[in-house]
Amino acid sequence: MKSSTSLLFSLLIIIFISCKKEETKLVTKVSKPNSIVLISLNAPQKYVHLVKQDSIGKILKDSIGPKAIWSKNGFTYLDHMNNIQTWTPKPNAPDTLTIETYHDYLELSTNNFFTSIKETFLVKNGDTVIFNYEHNIPKGKIKNRVINDVELNYNSYRLKKLFDNKYTSHFLIFGNLFLNDSLEKFEQKSIEYYIQAKQDYEREVKLLDSLKDNNIISKTNYLYRLDALNMLMKKNKSIKNIKKWIEQNETITATEKFERIYEFDLSQTDSLMKFSFFRDYLTNISQYNLTLIEENNGSSGGFYIDSRIRFDSILKDPRFNQTAKNYLLFDAYQGIGLNFKVKDKEAYFKKLQENTTNIEALNKLKKKYKLDFSKTEELLLTNLKNETLNYKTLLENNQGKWLYIDFWASWCAPCRKLMPESNKLRKELKNQNIKFLYLSLNDKKEEWIKALKRDSIPKHQNYFIENGSTSKVIEDLNIKTIPHYLIYNPKGELVNGFANRPGKGAKKQLMELMTAN
Repeated sequence: MKSSTSLLFSLLIIIFISCKKEETKLVTKVSKPNSIVLISLNAPQKYVHLVKQDSIGKILKDSIGPKAIWSKNGFTYLDHMNNIQTWTPKPNAPDTLTIETYHDYLELSTNNFFTSIKETFLVKNGDTVIFNYEHNIPKGKIKNRVINDVELNYNSYRLKKLFDNKYTSHFLIFGNLFLNDSLEKFEQKSIEYYIQAKQDYEREVKLLDSLKDNNIISKTNYLYRLDALNMLMKKNKSIKNIKKWIEQNETITATEKFERIYEFDLSQTDSLMKFSFFRDYLTNISQYNLTLIEENNGSSGGFYIDSRIRFDSILKDPRFNQTAKNYLLFDAYQGIGLNFKVKDKEAYFKKLQENTTNIEALNKLKKKYKLDFSKTEELLLTNLKNETLNYKTLLENNQGKWLYIDFWASWCAPCRKLMPESNKLRKELKNQNIKFLYLSLNDKKEEWIKALKRDSIPKHQNYFIENGSTSKVIEDLNIKTIPHYLIYNPKGELVNGFANRPGKGAKKQLMELMTAN
C-alpha cells in the first residue's frame, strides 16, 4: 500500500540473513541448502480454456466459441544465472525438477486464464514442493516444513474469496474483448471494469492486511503479494483507453498519487529481479510512451512500438544497471525480431552482443531463431529426405505449372484449420496444370513432421524453411503473417502475392487466372 513496500521486502530478507549470521556464532554452522525440488503429479495434457466458461469448474454443454490455448503452460522462474527458465512437467505422470539456487526465496509463476495476475508460488531455498492440478490450475504443498495453505496458494485463495472463482475485474478490463461483439462496447466496458478493479484493489489490500495481522501469511509474503498487486494496477493503468480516460477524468493530484504508489526502488534490482511482477515493472517503464504503430495486412494486422528506439533508449537509461539491461535488451530485441527487417535484426543483434553480459541467453536466442545472417539473400528449404535447396531453385524446378504456395506452420491454428479445405481444393484441381506447395515458416522440425501426418499433406510437396527469421526473400514477398498464399504462373512469375484462402475464394481465383492465360 506504501511506496516503500519493495524496500521493506528487501530489508526483511537482509534482516533475516543478518540474524542467521549472528546465530552461527553460538551453534555449529549448518551448510545452507542450494536447491529446490519440484514434483508434479498430474499435469494436464493440454491447457484449453473456453472463454464462455466464466467460472472455475463450470460445466459446459458444448465446446464451441472462442478458446484460449497454451501449448506449454509450465512454471517460469529465474535461475541462478539470471536466465528465465520454464519447466513444463510431463503430462499425466509424476515428474521432478531440481533447481539450483543461492537466494533465500524463489518465485514460480504460471498462467491462470481467470486472472491478470500470474499464479505464483513463493518458496524457500531447500523446499520440496508437490503440485497437484484441478481444472488445469496447480496447487502446491510444501513437503519439508509447515506452511499455511493460504500463504503458498494465495492466488487461488484470492480468486475464490474476492471473485467467487470467476473472471476478475482486472482480467476483464482487457478480457471483455472476447465477450463483446463491438469495439465500442469493449472500450466502455473496459472503463467500467477498471473502476471496479480500483475498488477490488482496496478490498484486496484490506484482505492482505487481515491475513498478515492474524499471522496467516508472513510479513515477507505479505509484502511480496502487495508488490504484485500494485504492479497489476500499474499495468491496468497503462492500457491505452484506460490511460486516456484517467487523463480526462482524474485530477492531477490523484494521478500523481497513483504514480507514487507503484514505483519501485531500482537500486534493489538485483534482489528483486527474481520476481515476475518486478520484471513486468521494468518492461512497463521501458516502453517510454512510444507511439503504437498500426499494421494492416488485409485479413490480419496488429499494433506494436518501435523496438529499435526502445532498445537504444534502454542502453542510455541511467536507471538500469547491467542486470536490468540484460533482461530488457533481450525483451526489446524480441520486438525487433517480430516486426522489423532483416537489416535491423542483424544490426541490433550485433548491438546485443556488444552490450549484454549474459552469454548463455545470447546463445539460446541465436539457436532458437537461427540467427545466421550469412545467407540473408536466400530462402533455404529442406524436404523430408533432408535434401536442401533454395526458393529460387524450387520455382525453377516447377516452371511450366501454375503454383499455389501455402506458407503455414504447425503452431498456427488458422493454418491447420484450413488444411482440409486445401486438401479438397487440391483434389478438385488435380486435372489442371497446377501444383500445390506447402512451406513451413518459423516452425520446429519435429512438430512440422507430426502436423504433416495429422493433416494428410502430401510429403513430396512440403518443405521446411530453415532461415525464415533472417531471409530477405520473406520480406520481398511481404509475408508478415500466416497463413499466407501466393500464386505463380507457368513462367515462374508471381501473379498474386495475397491470394485467397482455400474455401474462401481460392478456387474461383485460380480458375479465372488459369482460363485467362
